[in-house]
Amino acid sequence: MGQLVKHLRCFRSDDIGAVTIDWVALTAGILLLGIMVVYSIFNNGVSTLVSNVNSTLFGVNLIECKSNASATGIANSEGQSCS
Repeated sequence: MGQLVKHLRCFRSDDIGAVTIDWVALTAGILLLGIMVVYSIFNNGVSTLVSNVNSTLFGVNLIECKSNASATGIANSEGQSCS
């Protein structure tokens, strides 16, 4: 019985594995926080950027034909082919 109590005391005082568990939990928390931050930035930021580019490009009109427009088949703002 005395030897069992000795082993139980030794087991209870051994904390080598507990340090590893602490580092794993800390690293997982930091990683999760980083993923959440990156997701929130890209989720809102990219959506806003695409919306802004889309609205800007939608408002662009070709007013006059450039010198090489007829070679590329670009039409002017009235839909007529440049020639």
